[in-house]
Amino acid sequence: MEEVRYWNKETETLPRERLRALQLERFRDRMKYVYEHSPMYKRKYDEAGIRPEDIRTLDDIRHVPFTIKEELRESQAQHPPWGDFMCVPPEEGVRVFQTTGTTGIPVKVMLNKMDWTVHFYEQFMHFMCGYGIKPSDILFVPFGYSLYIAWWGFQAALEQAGVMIVPGGAQSSQDRIKNIFEWGATVVCGTPTYLLHLGETGLRMGMPLAGSKVKIVVAAGEPGANVRATKLAIQELWGAKCYDDIGSSEISNFGFECIVQKGTHVIESMFYAECLDPDTLKPVAPGEVGELVLSNLCTETMPLLRYRIKDLVRFNFDRCECGRTFLRLDGGILGRSDDMFQFAGVNIFPSAIENLIRQVPEFSNEYQIVIPKFGSGKHIRIRVEPASSEITKEGMTQAVKGFIENFKYRITVTPDVEIAEMGELPRFELKAKRLIRED
Repeated sequence: MEEVRYWNKETETLPRERLRALQLERFRDRMKYVYEHSPMYKRKYDEAGIRPEDIRTLDDIRHVPFTIKEELRESQAQHPPWGDFMCVPPEEGVRVFQTTGTTGIPVKVMLNKMDWTVHFYEQFMHFMCGYGIKPSDILFVPFGYSLYIAWWGFQAALEQAGVMIVPGGAQSSQDRIKNIFEWGATVVCGTPTYLLHLGETGLRMGMPLAGSKVKIVVAAGEPGANVRATKLAIQELWGAKCYDDIGSSEISNFGFECIVQKGTHVIESMFYAECLDPDTLKPVAPGEVGELVLSNLCTETMPLLRYRIKDLVRFNFDRCECGRTFLRLDGGILGRSDDMFQFAGVNIFPSAIENLIRQVPEFSNEYQIVIPKFGSGKHIRIRVEPASSEITKEGMTQAVKGFIENFKYRITVTPDVEIAEMGELPRFELKAKRLIRED
């Protein structure tokens, strides 16, 4: 195994009992902090009849009200532009972002200097060390400057750590590939979808990225980095190891994959994580799928407590082979609770369908999942396209037949498959929108 690098070995390898004690101390501190500095949280906790001093054990946290994104939206609508959940005045802000707005009106996010240069830095140093990135590496960032946080925290922290940054915004995919070679990039980041697209583009250009100096690719924004077939496809195209990066604009980045690549670690010294049944909101047992609820234990500007980010995960508390005791999310983010859908009595994760699609070499890496209206009598429809113009009609027919059989065996329902023309399906640089629900 490669050399394991830690950012803070003492906290990353703490026995669970001591780690839990640290989390309790930090949760109590943040709850007191938001109660004193955030009008929204003071109002929430007063209405619930709970105070910071009531939290004596981690189990007591279950009595603390949840925070949901809609509350943040309403707060900013009623108290524009920042709402009344912020804990610092706007003049302290040094960075502003907003959520993507894929599930509603975007939420504005602000960070003060301490959060941007200290707390974000510490978070991403866990990532950097976990991936095995060193100051001598060269990071190519194929992302344009905008209000979406995407790779800005990652870039800023690695730059602060001494890593050379090659900005790859406002370029075509072809130019980005040329620059990856020209600048000798050793690390590249992107969504799983875009990393696959870059890899395929490189092959078409006669510049396979497996022949570049890139040894590490970091994927975020979609579940794909821990979808086995997708991870393997990325690693084959790039000739590099693909690592998972998990976070959200509101609560920042909290999960990184280590060199063992057996699940995504949560930075438990900076976040308290719960895994709850999406319906009952009661804790589920380790190994069972539940909704991830996070509390930020360190930030100053807008620490969110018991925030329901809607991601579905599976907790693993076993010590990792890398030596870390931080819990792992087996399979990373499995999907979102609002993306998971039920069809013919079966709960289906889009990531499970993605894994099956990626196993078919005749299919390109682009696809769409069309969910019919309830009661319509229609099947789930999977739209795919050929991976190459050299694939014959007969070859695609056989591939579709095998895919349907595998889909029926693995997911227990039978889909319809529609073959689109090459290049017909949409391409994405940021989060891919592949799930379509018919009205």
